[in-house]
Amino acid sequence: MTRRLFTIHLLSAIGLLAQAPAKVDQAPPASPVAPIEDVALIKATPYKPTIQRDPFSAPRDERPADALDVLDDIAVKGMIKKDGKNFAIVSDSRGNVRWLPVGHRFKDGEITAITDKAVTFHQWELNTTNRSIFRTITKTFKREEGKR
Repeated sequence: MTRRLFTIHLLSAIGLLAQAPAKVDQAPPASPVAPIEDVALIKATPYKPTIQRDPFSAPRDERPADALDVLDDIAVKGMIKKDGKNFAIVSDSRGNVRWLPVGHRFKDGEITAITDKAVTFHQWELNTTNRSIFRTITKTFKREEGKR
């Protein structure tokens, strides 16, 4: 038993000697480690805010106001050709009248075609992100109230 312990100690001592550096007088290479700073030192750090809004106000929706309209609130008045493009003249529920091109998006749809007699919309569900399932709505031009 003692012979085994002696052999184990001898082998471990030889292993430790083999790991020792051959030249003791040679200096170790300089390490690029920065000097250690005192972590308990309190430094004054100025506050430089980068947010340009009031953090206590409610965030605004960045979409334009006409993108919040739904197709049920839109009335089609007519169409205009300008520079070879067709524009639909539409009126919303707030009384605003605008010229809108093909491809204009609303909250629940978009304009897909403008002809001489009607405007065609694709309408999708409000509570889904799937735009491939839609229904086609065609709204014909409305006569103005005072004309006969």
